[in-house]
Amino acid sequence: MDASAPRRLPVVAFCLGHMAVDWPHGAIWILAPALAIAMDLSPGELGTLFAVTAVGSTATHIPAGMITDHFGRRGLLFVTTFVWVVLGYGAATLAPDFWSLTFMLALAGMGTSAWHPLATGTLTQAMPGQRARILGIHAMGGTMAEVFAPLLTGVFLTFVDWRTGLGLSVVPAVVMGVVFFALRDRMNLPGHAGASMLDMKDLWRRWSSRTGLALVAMISIYNMAIMAVLAMATLYLVNDLGLSTTTAGFAFAAMILAGALLQPVMGHLSDRRGRRKVFAASLLAAAPLGLAMPFVESPLVAVAFLVGMIGAFYGVRSVVLASAVDFAGKREGTTLGLTFVMMDGIGALGALLGGFAGDFDLTWAFVLASGFAVVSAVIAILSSLAFPVIAPESRT
Repeated sequence: MDASAPRRLPVVAFCLGHMAVDWPHGAIWILAPALAIAMDLSPGELGTLFAVTAVGSTATHIPAGMITDHFGRRGLLFVTTFVWVVLGYGAATLAPDFWSLTFMLALAGMGTSAWHPLATGTLTQAMPGQRARILGIHAMGGTMAEVFAPLLTGVFLTFVDWRTGLGLSVVPAVVMGVVFFALRDRMNLPGHAGASMLDMKDLWRRWSSRTGLALVAMISIYNMAIMAVLAMATLYLVNDLGLSTTTAGFAFAAMILAGALLQPVMGHLSDRRGRRKVFAASLLAAAPLGLAMPFVESPLVAVAFLVGMIGAFYGVRSVVLASAVDFAGKREGTTLGLTFVMMDGIGALGALLGGFAGDFDLTWAFVLASGFAVVSAVIAILSSLAFPVIAPESRT
């Protein structure tokens, strides 16, 4: 076997595994209108569902990250995430009401959440000189799930109800769980020595500094922008534009596909040109699209604006993750676990506030998202002047 093959194999497997664990989450975006109709939910209640499930799922981020840093034999841990996803979302199909569904989705999301620091920590540990690029490749798996899951689920909803659609969404996790079980011994890497709470104390000292707090604000507000626009996007497509679930699925898939294709490109560009320059430029370029949404009357133009907006927002996700690892310098899994907590936990406020804005007019959720994006970009620009160590310009 070629010496480079063992390195390529985990990247491909992790990319496909990422797609599998994120598939139910991607399906939820297009299931949202059907859920809202079946349970008579307002935009605010739908935003609350997304916010609570996002916050609840953060419970496994940091523990999974710490495990990644300190244990070498990770194969079975990856298998466990697939089992968790299958059982969790399977149970959610039986939820009788809004709050039980919200709780079950949060519980199921913990399995999906555990995957991210496990996989990204392993990849960045194996290839420290290519962090943003490798994170971008891995991220394509998750964003591809959010491309094809809404697309296929939109088609399925023509023939089945939302419960069956959600049940079908765990099939990729079943398949990849079997694959990872077969390859479990090839997913291991040496762990860092000395597992202790000193990791958390060291991270706390770093992240509570002025430099760290600036990065926390940038990351959190950035994800609030993403959550605000995604939480209301499919509801807007179906309710305001009058699209069918199948057409809405194709439109939403195009939005996420734009971001999926941009992630490795933006990651590679940030490796060479600097994290925050690329991050701020992308958000500032896309923000006017959201601000213009209340004035757009053509459905075709509205969809095109959302494709550009969501694509640009998603396209810099790998840049954000690489910035966090750059800043922390070590303990990749724990650092990424903390970063995902900020993105999913604090960022969940975006879905909540986007839902409340949507109670007045769904397009105001997109205006709100653009506002968050501008604030995050400004923080990135100002922090690059005041705190240049947030994201080193030099490659490691």
